[in-house]
Amino acid sequence: NIDVRSIIGVVVLLIVGTAVLPIIIDSVAAASASLTGAAKTMIDLIPLFYVIALLLAVIYWAIGTAKTK
Repeated sequence: NIDVRSIIGVVVLLIVGTAVLPIIIDSVAAASASLTGAAKTMIDLIPLFYVIALLLAVIYWAIGTAKTK
């Protein structure tokens, strides 16, 4: 049995996470405009790491759900 509350939690996490993503991208673009070199490169990678974290949360939930069966 898959717990409905955990499914709702993951869906809410994805909805909120994807809703916040444009704000993060805009903030990173604004901050990145005044930077150069390595600092600019690291700041530009923040949205990528954010998306990877969201994907890892979903994968972790899926693996945890599969192990309980």
